[in-house]
Amino acid sequence: MPGTTVVMVLDRDDPKRGAITILSSPQEAARVAETLLEAGTELERIRVFDATELSMKVEHKPVVSLGDTADDEPPPAYEEPIVEPEAELEPEPFVVSSSDPIEEASEPLVRNGIRFSSLFKSDDL
Repeated sequence: MPGTTVVMVLDRDDPKRGAITILSSPQEAARVAETLLEAGTELERIRVFDATELSMKVEHKPVVSLGDTADDEPPPAYEEPIVEPEAELEPEPFVVSSSDPIEEASEPLVRNGIRFSSLFKSDDL
């Protein structure tokens, strides 16, 4: 649409809205405006524009929905393809013995003698 003419008739209740007619020449736009005036449309409601179409780029952005409760599960971002196994595999049992000792660190946030907070430098330097 390089070099088109647009005739717009504004809505009576909301002047930000209206009916648009796209024409290929200013002469056609003049005939449409004459027809509108003869039909009783107020001159203040008719707008005529010499327009050039602009290119448009669309980018899709993520949409975040927050639920009211923790039970709400978000919809999947994508559907995983269904893969049918060639042969049925038996799961291997995982056994946890209650006699296994659970080791606790002598100091919290220390592993192998290195304190966790010492791994980060201060911004005050």
